[in-house]
Amino acid sequence: MNKIIYLIRHSGPFVNIKNYEDYENVSWEEYNKNMILSVEGEKKAEKLCEIEELKNIDDIYSSNSFRAIATAKYLAENNNTKIQLDDRINERKFGCKYLNQLPLDFTKKSFDNKNYKFLDGESLNEMDSRLNDFINEILNQKREKTIIVIHGIMLLSFLSNVCDYKFDGEKTFAKYNNKLIINVKPKNPGVYKITYSENNEIIDIDVIN
Repeated sequence: MNKIIYLIRHSGPFVNIKNYEDYENVSWEEYNKNMILSVEGEKKAEKLCEIEELKNIDDIYSSNSFRAIATAKYLAENNNTKIQLDDRINERKFGCKYLNQLPLDFTKKSFDNKNYKFLDGESLNEMDSRLNDFINEILNQKREKTIIVIHGIMLLSFLSNVCDYKFDGEKTFAKYNNKLIINVKPKNPGVYKITYSENNEIIDIDVIN
């Protein structure tokens, strides 16, 4: 039996909060976790319930950020199930207190060398490791269809390991078996369908939203 994991990037956040206008000088941990969905982001998240494939889901998991949980809540209600949180799918640990401490080319450096990290933060390889551990656990549970709501950097890093992937510092391109998966940047929300074989090997990747 094939198994399907839907990796969903959270919907669009609401950023027009006066206290956070100078977000680069606000505590990143506070700003990142407390960011809520915009009105349009809420509408788009709810609209995910119209996607036929996202029905009859076995389990729904989310990172601990409000915007990820808010994206998952509509799908959870539509599938009559509870959202499960897991630390292994939380946002990457940047290693800084304020965003303005990061090097300007931090993201490009991270993809050029996936062992690169800033101070006591995580490298992309370390972040990949916890995500892969989590996915393997799900696959071994023999679930047929699972949703995981995550963040853009985790999604992109996952795809960079399994796709023909290019990132020039601004634009991202990803192909799987000559099929375009990402063109310039991932959508939010974006739904990426990863199909695994009985042996837990990826056999296909599709974009369904």
